[in-house]
Amino acid sequence: MTITYVLSTNIGKVRLYANDTNVSNAAFSDGELQVFIDGSPSNNLRRAAAWALRTLAFDTARMGRWAEAKVAVDAAASMAVQLAAWLEEQAASVDGISPDSAASYLVSSWAGGINITNKETYEGDDDRVKPAFTRTLHQYLNTEDNV
Repeated sequence: MTITYVLSTNIGKVRLYANDTNVSNAAFSDGELQVFIDGSPSNNLRRAAAWALRTLAFDTARMGRWAEAKVAVDAAASMAVQLAAWLEEQAASVDGISPDSAASYLVSSWAGGINITNKETYEGDDDRVKPAFTRTLHQYLNTEDNV
């Protein structure tokens, strides 16, 4: 786990923005910060730092290292979220992408299920176990027809 603090690098700048400058007690490795940089729109370093701080706010072990016992972990988490919000505003003024829109860069949609070809293949298999349920399994019977 490499941890450096060189201000001429993007990782060093993100460390500065995220107030993670104590190399002997850093909350994030260089590789982790690079992931935030790579995932932010236009490689916006302020947004990368904001995402790192939001991640930090939900990780009590890291938060304890970041806070360095100066303040309670809960207070440090609150400060991290406030700093993240400020950094996101700064990032939005640079790249013109609102924090809500930027969050969509981290989320990808996926809808699971079985495709039609696989379904037809399974249904055509003579050796398969037939399902014990059907679409009409829980439909109420008309009592007049069953008399």
